[in-house]
Amino acid sequence: MTLSVSYASQRNEVLRWYWQMWRRRLWKTHCVVFLSVAVGASLAIFGGVPTGWSGLYLVAVIGLVPLMGFVLFPILSFKPEVRTLSIDDSGIATTIGKLSATIGWSDIADVREDGESLVIQRRNLNSFIVPARAFLTVEAKTEFTDYVREMVLCSPSR
Repeated sequence: MTLSVSYASQRNEVLRWYWQMWRRRLWKTHCVVFLSVAVGASLAIFGGVPTGWSGLYLVAVIGLVPLMGFVLFPILSFKPEVRTLSIDDSGIATTIGKLSATIGWSDIADVREDGESLVIQRRNLNSFIVPARAFLTVEAKTEFTDYVREMVLCSPSR
């Protein structure tokens, strides 16, 4: 069986996904990165703990720089063109314009619905955010979602 869906993502959907990921677990990564960079900057610039407020401010700003990169990356790499996802027993085929790729089910880490979107997350944390509006009917969305979940659960990596 092959199922296909075409849609164009919106930037607010990417931001909503990022916020959900941040609340789930990305905040931990952000904290570790912030502390690592801030401590490294403090040691490199001051040879230890900064002595004044301006030094603390500088170290904090330096610690925030990579976090801004984390937030900006999905927004800047956002592709508003129409994407087509086709799923079958071997995996997900995706096409945006002239770009195409195939992802095996073993590369899929998680499948979630949040009411507004179906999120198919890869192991590398990239995700397909399929909006509910991409499906013609509720039944089509349910069939697509159930098939993806079944394939992910049955993949050899599980």
